[in-house]
Amino acid sequence: MTKISKFKTLEFRILNLFRVWCLGFRISAQKRGQAALIAVVFMLAITLSAVFGIVGLAFREIRVSSENNKAKNSYFTAEAGIEDAVYRLMRGKNLSSSYSVTLNNATANIEVTDIAASQKEINASGDFSGAQRILKASLLTGTDSASFFYGVQVGDGGLEMENNSIVNGNVYSNGSIEGENGAHITGDVVVAGGITILPSVEWATHNTDQFFATASSNRDIAQSFTAASEGNLAKVSVYLGKVGAPSGNITLKIANDNSGKPSTGNIASATIPNSSVGATPSWIDVSFSSSPNLTNGNKYWIVLDYGSNSATNYWNWRKDNTDAYANNTGKYTSNCCSGSPTWINAGGDLAFKVWIGGVNTSIDGLTIGDSISGSGRANLFINTTIHGSVCPNQYCITDNPSKENMPISDGLVQDWKNAALAGGTCAPPTCSSSGDYTLDNFTSGSLGPIKIPGSMTISNGATLTVTGTIWVQGTISLSNNAIIRLDPSYSENSGLIIADGDISVSNGVTFFGSGQAGSYFMLLSAQNDPNGVVINISNNALGVIYYANNGKIHFSNNATAKEATGYGIELDNNASITYESGLANINFSSGPSGGWDIRSWQEVIP
Repeated sequence: MTKISKFKTLEFRILNLFRVWCLGFRISAQKRGQAALIAVVFMLAITLSAVFGIVGLAFREIRVSSENNKAKNSYFTAEAGIEDAVYRLMRGKNLSSSYSVTLNNATANIEVTDIAASQKEINASGDFSGAQRILKASLLTGTDSASFFYGVQVGDGGLEMENNSIVNGNVYSNGSIEGENGAHITGDVVVAGGITILPSVEWATHNTDQFFATASSNRDIAQSFTAASEGNLAKVSVYLGKVGAPSGNITLKIANDNSGKPSTGNIASATIPNSSVGATPSWIDVSFSSSPNLTNGNKYWIVLDYGSNSATNYWNWRKDNTDAYANNTGKYTSNCCSGSPTWINAGGDLAFKVWIGGVNTSIDGLTIGDSISGSGRANLFINTTIHGSVCPNQYCITDNPSKENMPISDGLVQDWKNAALAGGTCAPPTCSSSGDYTLDNFTSGSLGPIKIPGSMTISNGATLTVTGTIWVQGTISLSNNAIIRLDPSYSENSGLIIADGDISVSNGVTFFGSGQAGSYFMLLSAQNDPNGVVINISNNALGVIYYANNGKIHFSNNATAKEATGYGIELDNNASITYESGLANINFSSGPSGGWDIRSWQEVIP
């Protein structure tokens, strides 16, 4: 082949290769365009899928948020329903067994169930737009404590013992003790130095509440007074109540005046237990283990030192807002007794009473203890045998003991009445049309909490089961083998019946607690008659505590008691009182300090 031919052949091959390359290029470009289009479509699908996913998720979140808001509204509505029922219960207001509360277009359906006499259960179902939440609260009756440290505790009316009467235990009396014909006290006896019936200085007017310990700025409070005579400070009373349930005790101090305000030190102090003060303000008596001597014409201050504060649990010292007690007034501060406190005027005079000086008291004609036990403390001993020997001897201690305050204040009694009233007023057929309640001839009945507007008579073998505090506005007559017992639901707590009139117990009446250790029954007369007998017990009445803050208690003909506390007490004809150690700390159910205590409060999951 010639060179020219070879060249043409090579040229032809190159040309063919070029054509093939160009054709390949055109085919590859087409494929790349299709791939780009497919990629665009694919990305659009992914984007739309993401958008629809996000939109769906947003709608789901909106639905979930809406359901959550409904559930929250239902929960808060149920919570409001529980709070409403608890408030009504604790404040003694009308509380139906079933009712509804509407709040912001939501409804709480409330059910109140009596589990026992001392326990209630409250269920509230909140409903908002079909969403429901259920809450449950369990409440127990609160308890109020009273301490009976002596077999017999007597006020200024004193103790009279005749005809082989006996007290098995200790006795503390603010008035003299007179004994005759074998009268015997087995324990120790203290007779406080006597005081006058009327206070030496007082400002008893009160027309306005004066709260303190509500904030740090008013934790402590004070009232000044000017001594009207010279002598030992025997007793102080303040008109005091509590709001809520303050947990600490108050320290009452007597301070000298320091340029129109209390000095930071004190010349005497004593404790006011929080359990002795009721929600209803009343006179709270305070005595001192060491009584200071006051100088006639000098100014002093009664200081209540609390030391903490709470917006819900605080104190109320009632005042006269006219501030009419000349050259004296009430003040409050954040800290009474250290540093340089700033005292702020309270805008009135705080109600108080002060007793200065007194008269001699005595133990006369009594046997105390035996040859190896017993002691006595008093201003004077007359015809008395102590520790096996006639006085004077080392166990006949001539002293001027301070007054012992009564363990239950009038305010606490009023709170118990309020607790009874919260259960309603007795009406036919339970009581007669005149308001009297009667059980007779071996019949049985259950009662309480309730107010009886008339009188109560239980006699001839009848049995009354007390299911809550009972307040009788008239008299009480219990006789002829009647039985009074506490319902078992009281458990280890104690219960009581209060009478505004006289109480008569005779001929084999028997009292029982709930059946558990530490449960006792108390009969209390609220009648104000210091010179008269307000509780009369005779002929083998068994197993009860008797209490009469402002009247006398009379025991005769083998009558017995677990403990007796009264303004004055008379024992004759082999009457006996036998003290039980458990009485030193008794909890009475259904009363002021707590009324009802919340045991649990929680949501119920269906």
